[in-house]
Amino acid sequence: MLSCVKSKTVTFDKKPVVMTNSQRFKFPKTVLFGISVLYIVILFVTYFVYYQEPTLECAKRLLAAQIVAFGVQILLNYVNYHSKNKIVILATLFISSIVLAGVLSSFFNFNLMCNLFPMP
Repeated sequence: MLSCVKSKTVTFDKKPVVMTNSQRFKFPKTVLFGISVLYIVILFVTYFVYYQEPTLECAKRLLAAQIVAFGVQILLNYVNYHSKNKIVILATLFISSIVLAGVLSSFFNFNLMCNLFPMP
């Protein structure tokens, strides 16, 4: 017998099944975790590929920007994990993907970024 109660508890033969907050909306939360892993990979690749003498100063600025973006990502993960509203979860997913697109764009256009914004 299936019976629903107002407190979002579904009972099957008098055994309550309560969905906790971490079990709801698993796919967007998993995607945000994957984006966080991508940030860490991009940080390491940037360090090992671009952190060399001809472009050392530009690589320092790029790494600083990527670390700030990773901090924003951690903040978005925190908000996303504690959120119960689907619109907030989708908004954090959208913001996170846009920031990741900017980080990827600056990574792949590293030489252009260094030429456009030279060190004084």
